[in-house]
Amino acid sequence: MTALLDFHLPKLADTVVEGTVTRWLRPPGEVVRKGEPLVEIETDKVSSELEAPADGVLAEVLVAEGETVPVGEVLARIATSARVEATDRPPSALLGGEAAGPPASASLGHLPPRGGEGGLSPTRRRIAERVLEARATIPQGACVREVDLTGIKRAGRSWTAFFVKALSAATGIADVGVAVDAPGGLVVPVVRAADRLEVRAISELVADLAGRARQSRLEPDEVSGGGITVTNVGGGGTLMAFPLVNPGQPAILATGAVRPDGRCYLTLCYDRRRYDDYAADQLLATIEQELLKLS
Repeated sequence: MTALLDFHLPKLADTVVEGTVTRWLRPPGEVVRKGEPLVEIETDKVSSELEAPADGVLAEVLVAEGETVPVGEVLARIATSARVEATDRPPSALLGGEAAGPPASASLGHLPPRGGEGGLSPTRRRIAERVLEARATIPQGACVREVDLTGIKRAGRSWTAFFVKALSAATGIADVGVAVDAPGGLVVPVVRAADRLEVRAISELVADLAGRARQSRLEPDEVSGGGITVTNVGGGGTLMAFPLVNPGQPAILATGAVRPDGRCYLTLCYDRRRYDDYAADQLLATIEQELLKLS
């Protein structure tokens, strides 16, 4: 007996409301196994592979590559049958006749996509939306200090790790986002419990998160829940930048390139509803003090 199982787009994170099908990993009519990757989904936060929920045959694909749909939408239907476990017969035989949906040789690229407005990926579109939201709703402020880091012995640890540790200590915020420039757009994975971690552990964690961000292998919960953000603009040689504060966060720390003399510029961009100019300058001074404690 064959039954059709609806394969829904799950809620990948608390703030994710939609996702875009970027690639089907199996064509319609092909046998699939429970737990194997079936489709790639891109959201405004992360790209993920969704696994087949059961053994069976991919009977019907309902959402084309490039199409954006809300959480809960049925992406495809899987024909489940006990006979799938031990047979190599064609999918049409398993379904008791003709395979539902297009044949296995059908090109999914021929299904008409409806997503990707203006050629933007969901990630870049959401970044643009958040920039507009930040400009429109957050009264932005900024202050800059030049700090001397010559006393810090890096010993193989990244500068970003020191900045994450100092920011967490100065603000009392445990979960710190780290901006990473990934192929699909800016991604901000979160270093959890930075207040309790040693700099070396933070350095290793940042390297792991950044590496997986650039490979689109982050889990949804790894890019949500950050309380404040560090963006190391100096990684590309930039001396100073003024990024916009992320909605829902009080500030973002932009760290410039560490020059040969061991000095760099720290820019704190902040929400003026959370800090006035004096309080922001005092916070930046505290961040500098926390950095010097790490030397």
